[in-house]
Amino acid sequence: MTQSNKHTTLIISLIALGVFSRFLPHPPNATAIGAVAIFGGFALQRISLSMLVLFASLFISDMVLNNIVYASYYEGFQLLTPGFIYMYLGFAISIFAGRWVKTNYTYGRIAGASIVSVVAFFLLSNFGAWLGNPMYPQNISGLIASYVAGLPFALNQFTFTALYAVVLFGAYGVFTKKYPTFA
Repeated sequence: MTQSNKHTTLIISLIALGVFSRFLPHPPNATAIGAVAIFGGFALQRISLSMLVLFASLFISDMVLNNIVYASYYEGFQLLTPGFIYMYLGFAISIFAGRWVKTNYTYGRIAGASIVSVVAFFLLSNFGAWLGNPMYPQNISGLIASYVAGLPFALNQFTFTALYAVVLFGAYGVFTKKYPTFA
């Protein structure tokens, strides 16, 4: 398999994992997206490819979820989730956490990257919820309420980001030992 084919296979596999993990029945925020972003940052040579994997996973799954699964919540076709920029940016930071893992590949760093991923997403997505949801007053009390409301989701997200990261990095370790030319 050529290097180009290896990267194409990896990119398609990561996008598929990200998309399908959002379609499977799961607790809120318990998907592979954070781990896919971390692993993409680690395994793909260019940040632009990591961003492609992340944003394609989110965009494809958002299109299906918003227009089929949650269509009754929206009027007409929904191209992007309201407040998407905060969620997408929160996950994009995970790519840089994956780059950090690449500098010294240890399970401690993988756990650290999972924590960074979840904290970044938590801070940005709940900030976006505070800004965009009239339920929250536009003051410090409203912001705090938004963060408090997001805490149960953060626990799910950390658990599943760490779990999927262990699976992805573990599979990578096993696979590259068996096929060293793939690394």
